[in-house]
Amino acid sequence: MVRTMKIENRKSIHDNLRKYDILAQEDDFIEITEWTNSEGIDITIGSRPVISLTYGELEAINYLSKTLEYGDKCIE
Repeated sequence: MVRTMKIENRKSIHDNLRKYDILAQEDDFIEITEWTNSEGIDITIGSRPVISLTYGELEAINYLSKTLEYGDKCIE
């Protein structure tokens, strides 16, 4: 008999969203959990659906959002 199941521990971090977003409610939270293959993360914000992103997708979002925030100062 071949066993295909494996128990894994996943890294995650949880915090109060209000610390980062003044529009968040007092009890809103954010939790980020790394995938077991270490290639991406799941993001949970309150009761919204989970957002799953590879690290490449997350890097693109971070870069593009900072470019929008700072304008030409970010572009090389």
